[in-house]
Amino acid sequence: MNTLTAIKTSKADIKISNTKIKGALLLTLCIAAPAWSHGLIENPASRNQFCGVITKPDQAANGTGQYLVCNDAFVNDQEGGYSFMSVLTHAQGRKQVTPLPDNVCGFDSEVWDGGATPWDSAIDWPTNTMQSGRNEITWNISWGPHFDDTEEFVYWITKEEFVFDPDTPLAWSDFEATPFCDLTYDDSQPNANPDVMADKPANKFYTYCTIPERTGRHVIYGEWGRNFFTYERFHGCIDAVFTDDNADLIDAKIVATPDNTTLIGAGAITLDATSSLGDNLTYEWSLNASDDSVYALSSTTDPIVQLAYANPLNADEVTVLLSVTNNNGTDVATYQFEHLPTANSTWKLAGPLTPSALTLAENDAVSLRVVDSAGQDNYIPAQPLLITNANNAANVWPYELAQEVNSDSSNNVAIGILNPDGDIVPAQTATSNNIYTRVSANIAGVYLNITNSQTNQCEFIVTNSWETGYVATIRINNPSDTAINGWQVNWHLTNSQITDWWNANLTTGTQNSASNLVWNSNIAPNSYVEFGFSASKADGAIIETPVIFGSVCTQ
Repeated sequence: MNTLTAIKTSKADIKISNTKIKGALLLTLCIAAPAWSHGLIENPASRNQFCGVITKPDQAANGTGQYLVCNDAFVNDQEGGYSFMSVLTHAQGRKQVTPLPDNVCGFDSEVWDGGATPWDSAIDWPTNTMQSGRNEITWNISWGPHFDDTEEFVYWITKEEFVFDPDTPLAWSDFEATPFCDLTYDDSQPNANPDVMADKPANKFYTYCTIPERTGRHVIYGEWGRNFFTYERFHGCIDAVFTDDNADLIDAKIVATPDNTTLIGAGAITLDATSSLGDNLTYEWSLNASDDSVYALSSTTDPIVQLAYANPLNADEVTVLLSVTNNNGTDVATYQFEHLPTANSTWKLAGPLTPSALTLAENDAVSLRVVDSAGQDNYIPAQPLLITNANNAANVWPYELAQEVNSDSSNNVAIGILNPDGDIVPAQTATSNNIYTRVSANIAGVYLNITNSQTNQCEFIVTNSWETGYVATIRINNPSDTAINGWQVNWHLTNSQITDWWNANLTTGTQNSASNLVWNSNIAPNSYVEFGFSASKADGAIIETPVIFGSVCTQ
């Protein structure tokens, strides 16, 4: 797999080719693509919610995390544990893929090059207490909220005779062949299916399923699938202990006073978990924020705690996590709010541009991928910064990228250091520059995208030209041994305009995006597909050669 880096505005790692570099912020590993999303099953807590969101790899390793058993999952891939929201493929999931991959919970995830993820590990996973019958299963898609092309949610459960063995990885033979819950969703009619509710302000999907009769310990495997534009799909596993007794159920609840979605300046709020359901509960509170030093919990184990907060330097999005546990299992709840400085700063801190010094290779192309609140992508600058031997140093290319990004104030994104005057000034250093977004802009996430244009599998070919225009073909090669099912690519043109196209669905603009038609969605191994367009340009202008981006270009 060619290289790429996507930096998300929380805590994770950078993965470049086959080398991982631990960072202080959460990165989602992804290939530069026109519409990339990320998410996981939040409640009942999936394996990557327990070990990833609640307990980070470093917390598990140093003994400070809530679920220290997570260290057994992360021991061979600690950095991978920070990509908990990136267990993804571009395939149609268990219903369509044959033969099935070796791993269940990771399902041949592209981030791990088809290998086992930390969540495929054979360990004694934390469990949820559940009952058979109608249940709510929540997906948190905050790391790339795509509602418009979501297509389905599908769930399978282990067979009645299944016996959990913490020393044996899950196998597909452990599960029923037929899903117990198969839900469709169409964002043009968001209320058409009463069993799927889209909560767009919270970036969540609530799905409702009738779970078949089970007793004892079982596992639910689930998928969130997007439609044919990407066939992007997320995979996860829920470990559950089923009981027939309502008294054994656990349900974590947080009541905040005051219950505000936006906090300004310094102050304190009370967080009350006493309405949580379950006997003999223990409580564990934790908090995720860009700057943890701004916040202080009066206790991490009391049922009622005070959260004191100082005036932040930058606007931030904060998540408080509560886990309640007893002998029957665990349940998790979250409370989220936006925290603004008293001066109501123009800028919101998204995270560091590079948490670790990063020297790039010649012919790398670098840009920011900005995802808006509707899940649409925009690349800044429109023409990526091309890396040469003159600017590939770890303290040079970040400065040059910052100058490109900051040159246009309409971008609503800036790179540098925020000074007391509210200005963002780029620094000629390897790790000091941060990414900022305007508070007023509807931006869900910002990613650093690095691709190597020299090894791009998508080719731009001019087939005819004249003084004021040309005809071009884009060829998508598949040199692998497996078929590609569904594709989408994008590119930027600065001095020409597309006038016609064929053999693809095409959206034109500052960013041009093309996706497959029904008949050419499949690219056979060691083969290719092509689509074409015609474009106009100024008389005598040079035909530009754009970099073609997309997951199919860098596999």
